[in-house]
Amino acid sequence: MSKECIFCKIIEGEASARKLYEDETTLSILDIGQLISDAGRFISGRSLVIPKRHVTWFYDLEDEEAGQLFIATNRVARKIKKAFNPDFITVFIRGQRISHAHVILQPSSGEDDPTDKVFKGLMSYFKLAPEELLDDMARKIQGVK
Repeated sequence: MSKECIFCKIIEGEASARKLYEDETTLSILDIGQLISDAGRFISGRSLVIPKRHVTWFYDLEDEEAGQLFIATNRVARKIKKAFNPDFITVFIRGQRISHAHVILQPSSGEDDPTDKVFKGLMSYFKLAPEELLDDMARKIQGVK
């Protein structure tokens, strides 16, 4: 646990949160940063799934911990689907602004969805990589033991 980390404080009961799911290795809470569309429509249920062990990056988790994190992520996503029936739930994995790995579950619905607007905006800055660059990238990743 990290004394400065808000997620560690929530896990230890030193800070409040709206808990959605908890098991021995993970905790899920409702994100206080809920999104609304330009039309003021609420995109319900944005949630975070957090490993209880403090790690900054999800790839620093042991394989078993990572498996438990994604089992919990799946369980919470199903709860969100049943509660709000979004078209889909986007999954982000972070550990940047808050230096504690976490999965963000962002329910999304319709073409005016804020998440789609973000991705469309990002994609406007990029073009598709040529085949030879994709081959080179694949070889580099495949070569790592």
